[in-house]
Amino acid sequence: MKVNQHSIIKKYLKLSKLRVVELLLVTTVPSMIISIYGMPPLSLVIYTLSGGTLLAISANVMNQVFEVETDKLMQRTADRPIVTGEISKINGVIFSIFCGLSGFIILYTLATPLSAFIALSANLFYVFIYTLILKPRTNQNIVIGGASGAAPVLIGWTATGSELETGPWVLFLLVFMWTPAHFWALSIENKSDYKNAQFPMLPNEESYKRTCIFIAIYSCSTVLISLVAAPILQLGMVYLIVSILFGINLMHKSFNLYREKIKPINYFVFSNTYLAVIFISIVGDVLWTLRSI
Repeated sequence: MKVNQHSIIKKYLKLSKLRVVELLLVTTVPSMIISIYGMPPLSLVIYTLSGGTLLAISANVMNQVFEVETDKLMQRTADRPIVTGEISKINGVIFSIFCGLSGFIILYTLATPLSAFIALSANLFYVFIYTLILKPRTNQNIVIGGASGAAPVLIGWTATGSELETGPWVLFLLVFMWTPAHFWALSIENKSDYKNAQFPMLPNEESYKRTCIFIAIYSCSTVLISLVAAPILQLGMVYLIVSILFGINLMHKSFNLYREKIKPINYFVFSNTYLAVIFISIVGDVLWTLRSI
């Protein structure tokens, strides 16, 4: 019995795609800290991360329910629990709804109602706008669909009771612009998969060089926004130095990607590191400033 229970838990953990939730963890807490320019209560951080994670899991699972037929056609998704039949579609739907409702209730009652509604909106946008409408129809799907991935900064900001002013929208725009280039680099690596599933991803519709040009444009835009964020969020030299150094590196890697001096996966991995470091440097800058006061 214990073995079976353990096996079931492993299947649902795999279904949850927790690695995708990493973005939420990296961006939410720094947004909470900068919103009040200090450390929020640990309990509030836990409630916010728990509610946001459950709603993100809900969206991930429902995405797999809707895309089960196309997932069968792609090598990297062919072993997902709903595809293999380890978890039925109906159980996937039930699990998704349970996680979504639980996450919403946690945010609404233990954080703020506004953060709950933002998280729910991101969930619904990802499932119904990105998954069902954009992804199968346009090679710019991730550009618009990336809004759901940028929502955690707004969730974190409003969870502390702060209002949505210019600051959180700049952070939202930073993640929003970072997402397409990050995803297109991975799409190049999985080009054959998307072709088999007939998803019109940019690398399948444009040449390698043109795709890299788009990646470079969005990379440069991301770096510019990261620099604009400094005066708007009243961040100091710690953040500015980090954002400049890592920004130059990000643009350099996009240039080398175009010249075929690095592989797309190298850009993808560094892009992950870049976003994490940028948001961690926000925390570092705030803590350094508070230490100096």
